[in-house]
Amino acid sequence: MKASKLDELRQGIDQLDHEMITLLARRFQLTEEVGIYKATHKLAAQDAGREREQFEKIKNLAASRDMNEEYAAVIYRCIMDLVIDRHKEIKHEQSAITPVG
Repeated sequence: MKASKLDELRQGIDQLDHEMITLLARRFQLTEEVGIYKATHKLAAQDAGREREQFEKIKNLAASRDMNEEYAAVIYRCIMDLVIDRHKEIKHEQSAITPVG
């Protein structure tokens, strides 16, 4: 039995979901290292200047791929908020085990 067009499209989506999760896992591994670095060097969990630069890049990249820029911004806002929260957790964890002074 031949797969329907809908089945083919869904298979394509499933493959892309696999690739996206793989890339997100790699991204979160790197941001974990950034969080540890920031905590170790007493840097803020959030960097507003870096965020502005990143959102500009993301919107430009989305536009260059014929993607709605606002969709890209919403997706990345979620990702960045998760990362910032994790960086705060790392900082708190490190301060709990690192003696002050």
